[in-house]
Amino acid sequence: MRNKWIRWSWAGGRLGVLFFTPYCSDAPPAETTTPSSAQPPNGRELAAAYCANCHLYPEPKLLDRTTWRDYILPRMGALLGIYRDGYGYYARVPDHWLAPGPGGQRILTANIYPPEPLLSRPEWEAIADYYLAEAPEQLESASADLEISVGIPFMKARTFAEGNVLPPLIQGMGVDEAQKRIYVSVFEEGIWQFDFRGRLLDRSETSALVPSFTVDQAHFALVDMGTRLASDHPQGSLQIASSWSAYRAGRSQQLPDLMRPVHLRRGDLNGDQRPDYLVCEYGNMLGRLAWWEAKADGSFQAHNLYPDDGAIRTEIVDYDGDGDPDVLALQANSDEGIDLYLNEGQGQFERQRLLRFLSTNGSTHFESLDFEGDGQLDLLVCNGDNGDYPPILKPHHGIRLYQRQGERYQERFFLPLNGVYQATARDFDLDGDLDIAAVSFHPDFERHPQESFVLFIQEAPYEFRAFTIPQYGYSRWMRLQCFDWDADGDPDLLLSAFNAKTPDVPERRARDWEMTGEALLLLENTTR
Repeated sequence: MRNKWIRWSWAGGRLGVLFFTPYCSDAPPAETTTPSSAQPPNGRELAAAYCANCHLYPEPKLLDRTTWRDYILPRMGALLGIYRDGYGYYARVPDHWLAPGPGGQRILTANIYPPEPLLSRPEWEAIADYYLAEAPEQLESASADLEISVGIPFMKARTFAEGNVLPPLIQGMGVDEAQKRIYVSVFEEGIWQFDFRGRLLDRSETSALVPSFTVDQAHFALVDMGTRLASDHPQGSLQIASSWSAYRAGRSQQLPDLMRPVHLRRGDLNGDQRPDYLVCEYGNMLGRLAWWEAKADGSFQAHNLYPDDGAIRTEIVDYDGDGDPDVLALQANSDEGIDLYLNEGQGQFERQRLLRFLSTNGSTHFESLDFEGDGQLDLLVCNGDNGDYPPILKPHHGIRLYQRQGERYQERFFLPLNGVYQATARDFDLDGDLDIAAVSFHPDFERHPQESFVLFIQEAPYEFRAFTIPQYGYSRWMRLQCFDWDADGDPDLLLSAFNAKTPDVPERRARDWEMTGEALLLLENTTR
């Protein structure tokens, strides 16, 4: 099963279930109109006014002209009540722009699409013309000037899964260091349990799509997305068991009807000594961030922190130092940013926006840490999502550190890296400062495939040198876990692969994956 891989359409992203082919429609065309005034609308001013209502104003230079024309402008127009395809304008949203079944109906019920246009057609055309006139033909690569040395002196890579029986289609990983167990969820093939030596111990055959676990000696919990496609049909679930054995035996508590949950945390959020669960329901156009309160009778009650889509990752921290757990959350859709939910007691939280990002950033991951060693909580953020439309290289993709300065954050450095999906900061070489390990799901496959995995070693304050492993091209690395695998006091890494064929993957690269595809690769730190 070593060479298993799949072709994955970019339609698996958010837009894949929302937008249309420009050649047909089941809604009647509406007549076009012409400006009634001799003075043409100003596209730049209109864009600044309308496009900044929902998120930060995106300048045309952020995307190439083809992407604006074929993917972004149709979506922007629809959200403003302007429905247009290759044949012209339409009086209402075409049925086939909507997901079939309950998901599409929920979108209509929620009035995501305005029943009446929010601006005139000439005004919309002025906005579209402005973006198409100002957008570049092609964007630059984020890492065009990044030199990556092949070979890490203190890292030794080895195949992890015994016998290479594991398909390289891993969606999520969970590590239980206390019991020395590793859990991986494989697309359409269930959850596999390994020991730290890579021996397969057990396997749960299930069709669940599991991107996130929480696991320790006292519990085993996961979220099931329900569908790989971005969806507003609530098919997902939170599943809670007292242990892996209990989960395998079918003794799990099921909390159903979630909107494509993608991330899970566990912690006592209201101080009643019962662990609660924090779930990101990313959805598509609908979703929410909610915490599930554990009640004394064993049931759970949902409380919304943010009743909209886009939350992709959370952390539970004591942000203000008052002893109560607060929540940090990454919003990764449209109005992107990092939010703080301050614990006010009695299960109440106050939302504050710490950082706000452009809607084109493509936020994929963050972690909070004291990077400076000054006692302040800094934020390490990855921008690398490239799955909403045919992938393009973007110069703003990479890793950013936001340094906390009192109640504000300031960008301290930027490490360019195309398509970065996850990064973590540790002192890998044990020299007293933090380094950064990162995986990219959408690297520059043609010219810079080395950026699939990069270890940025900090050689002077905020000065990094980039390294990779000789096996960087063996698979399409999507996730990493950092833990002390051999208990020798230095941090090791476990990389997991999802060998999907998307349009940016050259055919020869996909063929290489068939031959060399690794599902899990252990990077043993030999510093100690």
